Amino acid sequence: METLLRQWTMLEKIPRYPSRITTTELLEKLTDAGYPTTLRTVQRDLEKLSVKFQISSDEGKPAGWYWPREAVQFNIPGLSSHSALVFRMVQKHLCPLLPRPCLDLLQSHFDQSEKVLAGIRPQPLANWPDKVAVRSRALSLRPPHIDPDVLFAVYQGLLGDRQLRVLYRRRGDDHAEERVVNPLGLVVVDQVHYLVGTLWDYADIKHLAIHRMEAVTELDSAALIPEGFDLQAYADSGEFGYPAGDRPLTLKALFDAYTAEQFKETPLSPDQKLTRRRDGRVLLEARVGDTAQLRWWLQGFGAAVEVLGPQKLREEFTDMSRRLAALYAPASRAQEHNSD
Repeated sequence: METLLRQWTMLEKIPRYPSRITTTELLEKLTDAGYPTTLRTVQRDLEKLSVKFQISSDEGKPAGWYWPREAVQFNIPGLSSHSALVFRMVQKHLCPLLPRPCLDLLQSHFDQSEKVLAGIRPQPLANWPDKVAVRSRALSLRPPHIDPDVLFAVYQGLLGDRQLRVLYRRRGDDHAEERVVNPLGLVVVDQVHYLVGTLWDYADIKHLAIHRMEAVTELDSAALIPEGFDLQAYADSGEFGYPAGDRPLTLKALFDAYTAEQFKETPLSPDQKLTRRRDGRVLLEARVGDTAQLRWWLQGFGAAVEVLGPQKLREEFTDMSRRLAALYAPASRAQEHNSD
């Protein structure tokens, strides 16, 4: 029984590729788990287990053991029906938010959950994923390609609080430049994965799009983490809305009655105020972040909104309206066709 429990623990301690574990590291983990043994015993157990299970070793020195990406997850006891449903819902609704390497690591769980749900009788629980759908009104863009090795190195640096040497190509640049990054966290914004961090020994926080990283190397040096930094608070502060000003502003905008109905059910802010005007339009007043994202959102309503304040924001929309009018003026269109 002792041997069975030790080997069972051994299989649980072996990571999935591209991670690996050496026999010496495995011996230490077994000892910590309460199964002291010898290095030779661990080596013999691995050789026997590799015949019955899908574990493999590489040619490194020392050799490392791992579960292949496609290997069936070793899991005792078996996955419950409710756990299987959770994995199925994760697969259905979170896949668009996860890069391919993350999905590869979860694939064995997805496969196992599918088998569990297929065997449920009667079927109500198994049919639940077909009764739920999630959609966004925003225009969905295709996610950019992320190099799996780059993403893995980023994850390792984040987990170990280690500095990263990054070969990074800024948008519009033809060539990548080397940077030393102190990783602080990962933020996903509309299919794009950003590494939040500082560069070298500077304190200002940067956002680096992971798909623009051409190579990443984890360094031995510890990452420099600003005291009191909180990733959730930072993400909630509006930094990813592309700030246009240092302070929030009080938005005053007139919406047509139909458009304004949505703000009764989904307020723009906790202090939002709606006032119906004599002409039937509705005045919305709300304290919001002064960001580029706010401007893109307002532009999306087209002629259904009139920005009243602040005055500077109204002037921006007035100028934009003039430029749009000139762009779509009949004379401008005729001139464009003639040039074609």
